[in-house]
Amino acid sequence: MAAKPPPAVKTHEFWGTQPVPQEGAELKEEGPIESKVLADVRQDPYPLATPLEWCSPNIEDPAQLTEVYELLRDNYVEDDDSLFRFNYSKEFLAWAMTPPGYFRDWMVGVRRKADSKLLGFISGVPCNIKMGNISQRICEINFLCVHKVLRNKRLAPILIKEVTRRVNKQNIWQAVYTAGVELPKPFATCQYFHRSLNPQKLVEINFSKIGHQFERFSKPLDAMKRNYALPARQLPRLRPMTREDTEGVTKLLQAHWQTYRVAPAFDVEEAGHWLLPRERVVYSFVIADAVTQEITDFVSFYALSSTVIGNTKHSELNAAYGYYYAATKVPLTALITEALIIAKEKGFDVFNVLTLMQNQAFLKELKFGQGDGFLRFYFYNWNFSALKPEELGLVML
Repeated sequence: MAAKPPPAVKTHEFWGTQPVPQEGAELKEEGPIESKVLADVRQDPYPLATPLEWCSPNIEDPAQLTEVYELLRDNYVEDDDSLFRFNYSKEFLAWAMTPPGYFRDWMVGVRRKADSKLLGFISGVPCNIKMGNISQRICEINFLCVHKVLRNKRLAPILIKEVTRRVNKQNIWQAVYTAGVELPKPFATCQYFHRSLNPQKLVEINFSKIGHQFERFSKPLDAMKRNYALPARQLPRLRPMTREDTEGVTKLLQAHWQTYRVAPAFDVEEAGHWLLPRERVVYSFVIADAVTQEITDFVSFYALSSTVIGNTKHSELNAAYGYYYAATKVPLTALITEALIIAKEKGFDVFNVLTLMQNQAFLKELKFGQGDGFLRFYFYNWNFSALKPEELGLVML
């Protein structure tokens, strides 16, 4: 019997022209795919269709932040069944887009000239990332969104090219980004897992179904609620992080991140921005040594709600997402249990994590259920060998 031909390599009209690892290409060494200098960077913005114009929304201006919020609220990522759409709060967006040293012109928008309506957006923020054996200042890309009236008009590639041009003008040549879809070529792929905190609501909005294991009970939903009930708090010394903890938390996380091939490389100022608690945005907790006051354990999560589409009873899904942690004196499972309890106390309906970091160690014991979604991680202009999810220490919003 003749051998089957190898499967055809999928071609991508846009990504096939970009300096990203391509399917089927041999990885010779980790590092830049192309080398450029500032003189190579295009000086003028890329051309847009005549009715449109470029802008740089000022995220620190409430009116312009509201424009970005409304564009994302109505047009951003939906699940495959169109039941849920991400609804990042204004406070969350301001936090996510204004870290120390951010560049206003890395907030790239497209307006309709006739009425100045914002129809497209993409953001970049600077970040220090550990990539293998080196740490480098690169760009983190997020919030690529095109209004539904311009879908299939090839605006997304122009937004990507324009933000790339602006990033390159700052002598930064690499970026990291995520997508649910498969593009050329992810260096890591992680799966979502979900821990129910409010089983009844999750069933009512079709996020969850009553599992087969509960159908033998006379009241299956009550049995499901009992199954996901959480214990009382068990770590009395766990407390919210304060500004005075920032240096200790940074030191603890920097040591923890050395165990991963790709991870953040926060300095103290960045850690303060990303980790200090902000209500309905990010929640961080520490345990300090009773004698030395050294921070020994840390856990955090962030808040990201979704609009519930077409449900007459509920309009919003309140989700907590696992963020960074480091456990040295208490078991990681105990830290995450406390995070689950706190999230439930604060009104979250579900706690979501990816299979990165050490998360797979607690999924089964803490009753996380496997989700349908995957998140793929990509580098722009950087060859990097594929890694296992547990080798990835980077969480992207």
